Amino acid sequence: MGRSAPNLLVVSDLHLGGPLRPPFGFRALRQVARLDRELSRFLAYWSAHPLPGDDGRPAPWTLVLNGDTIDFLHMDLRPEGEEAAPDEDEDLHGLALSAERSRWKLDQIARFHRRSLRALARFVDGGNKLVFVVGNHDADLFFRTVRDGLVQHIAAHSKAPEAVAAKVSFSPWFYYEEGRAYIEHGHRFDPYATFPDPLIPVDPAAPSRLAPNFGHWGLRYFCNRVRTFPVHDVDTWGVGDFLRWGARMMGWPLLRAAWQSVVFLARYLIDALRDGVARRRLMRAEKLRRRERLARFARKFGMPLARILALDNLRLPHVGASVLRYMQALYLDRVALVGAFVTATVAAFALLSPSTAAFATMGLLGVAWLGWRALADARPVQDVHPLLGSLARRIAWLTGARVVVFGHTHRPVLRRLGRAHFLNPGSWEHLPRQRMHARGEPCDCDARFGVITGSQDATRPRLMRWCARD
Repeated sequence: MGRSAPNLLVVSDLHLGGPLRPPFGFRALRQVARLDRELSRFLAYWSAHPLPGDDGRPAPWTLVLNGDTIDFLHMDLRPEGEEAAPDEDEDLHGLALSAERSRWKLDQIARFHRRSLRALARFVDGGNKLVFVVGNHDADLFFRTVRDGLVQHIAAHSKAPEAVAAKVSFSPWFYYEEGRAYIEHGHRFDPYATFPDPLIPVDPAAPSRLAPNFGHWGLRYFCNRVRTFPVHDVDTWGVGDFLRWGARMMGWPLLRAAWQSVVFLARYLIDALRDGVARRRLMRAEKLRRRERLARFARKFGMPLARILALDNLRLPHVGASVLRYMQALYLDRVALVGAFVTATVAAFALLSPSTAAFATMGLLGVAWLGWRALADARPVQDVHPLLGSLARRIAWLTGARVVVFGHTHRPVLRRLGRAHFLNPGSWEHLPRQRMHARGEPCDCDARFGVITGSQDATRPRLMRWCARD
């Protein structure tokens, strides 16, 4: 009698390498050490405490690292000495978003996070499997040289390095077990974080470079130039948060930041439009390439191609898909609407009698209100977390999965959806920066993870907390 099918351990948004950016010093090294320590403890604990499988005996684990595991995006160290020196553009904005630079970043992250890689190697050596689902911060894993490099770095810490490649796999879209679990990072539903084609996130005219992405361009052309702007949790900011940050930056620093934001927004729009032109020029070849990639997913997971196409069609277009969509993303459509209303009102009072102009203004106000509502409905979604819940229900219906897992939003949740469940295991990104409680104190640790046991109707998902204490 064979061993039970592996149980699933799901961790999202580790962000290894995220602290490796200026100002780089003791604080960043402490954050790296904290994350390494807790991930090592976590993997050692669950490797030593397997849960029963369907046959009642301890089952091995499949650890699914659900996107943004390696933070290529926030990492902003630069080569020095005999290494390939940055060019003028890289000196200003950070390393290019190319396969070569992504591999260099991986090597540096592996150097600082040796303990985490050693823990992953020991976990695999213990008879468990490891799956990397690709997110937006680690879209660089699309490049073969980066995937191969990551396997090599893990194997370097393994007792059986030649066996590691068979136990480590990569999923560029989603991980799926029939009748059990569908696991996807979720950034393709975020217009500000997705790529023109999230399945093939590279420039069609230069496949060794990542395609334009609002978040990537923002980090490179704004955050890497305006170091006082925080790179964490900005998606949760309201208008007041931005105003308070601006108030602390009064004077020349604020003017410089304003100019840099114009540079970033213009650069992204130009590059996104160029990308769109290139895709239209190569449309036939791109369609064939994409269709074959989708067909490979269908064969891999034993799904009809029509179902894969239905899953693919759920994605949302990126904010740079058109000039109008970009204007909506930046709320410039509302500025234009207000300007048009004011202009029309002034013209009415200049050309018509006061009573007629007043009636005309009321009509214009009604039209403006309807336009305001219509623009709001068409605006690219900013908070994707509520959307993921409804998408989970749709995906559960399409795939028959009992558990649909998303990451990306950093908000842990476990919710029942009829026969299925929606699980988001949250993020470990905040763990190195939070206050660690002492032994015996109530646990308020942010680190969450998911456990999925059983199969078919007996599938049981759990959202659990990892206690990271000093």
